[in-house]
Amino acid sequence: MTEEQSATKRLLINSLPKSGTHLLAKAVEILGYKEHFEPGEITETPLFFNYGEVKKRLEHQTESDQKISIGALTPCYVDSATFRHWLTLISPKQYILGHIPWTPLLTPILNELNYQQVFIIRDPRAVVFSLIPFVLDTGKMPGRHFLEDDFSVMSPTQRLDFILEGGYAVKVGVEIKNFAEVYRSMLAWRNEENCLFIHFEDLVGEQGGGTKEKQEAVVYKICSYLDIPFDDTILYQLGEIYNPGARTFRTGKIDGWKSSMNAEDVEKLNIYCQPLCEEAGYTIG
Repeated sequence: MTEEQSATKRLLINSLPKSGTHLLAKAVEILGYKEHFEPGEITETPLFFNYGEVKKRLEHQTESDQKISIGALTPCYVDSATFRHWLTLISPKQYILGHIPWTPLLTPILNELNYQQVFIIRDPRAVVFSLIPFVLDTGKMPGRHFLEDDFSVMSPTQRLDFILEGGYAVKVGVEIKNFAEVYRSMLAWRNEENCLFIHFEDLVGEQGGGTKEKQEAVVYKICSYLDIPFDDTILYQLGEIYNPGARTFRTGKIDGWKSSMNAEDVEKLNIYCQPLCEEAGYTIG
């Protein structure tokens, strides 16, 4: 690939929510990419490909049998033509964040429009631990989580059970998938040839409980995928990836969940997530 061709590439940063989405965004910003909107800017394309932002943009959607599911806990379906149009509005060397379960419809559209996709996954137990407080307080994100009202009337254990088992969220009026189904729908991206699949634990670095060596190796891997030379300028900026100022930052620590839940809930989470951990390459311990 020539330098000119590489410069025209656009990027989809895809993830399971609370899996290091903004960690990965900071990494690609070091590589020269910019988010596709400025704060406060009104755009036709959703700010993020997540449930809440996409729902705001669906008034003019056309009917189609080919629909792409957006969001993780509950699907929001967008016809392929609408989704493709949104992607065309993003400029070269820009990225958009998304939570899009695996679908055979997406990769052909990305290839046609000269996009690349990097997907980040995380230990499922850490995802659950981070997701619950985020539902109650989305921090610097532009809107509330659609489940906030339902979660506000639940006890901590009820919230954990609801995320794990799924069910009907009465106040918002949607069915929530069980977490195992959600996690596997995202994990399936690792089998997609044109998607670079990475792990949160490799990218987080020493500040987040990982290692400098793994962080450097995974950023080198991202550079290779994006056809960007890995040089000293990039190397010197790796310490900026771990960013407590990010919109959705909570603790950002590997295994931080273990000391932040009661023993009964930790045991419940370990038992539930054991098969998911095995499938994704994480150890129970």
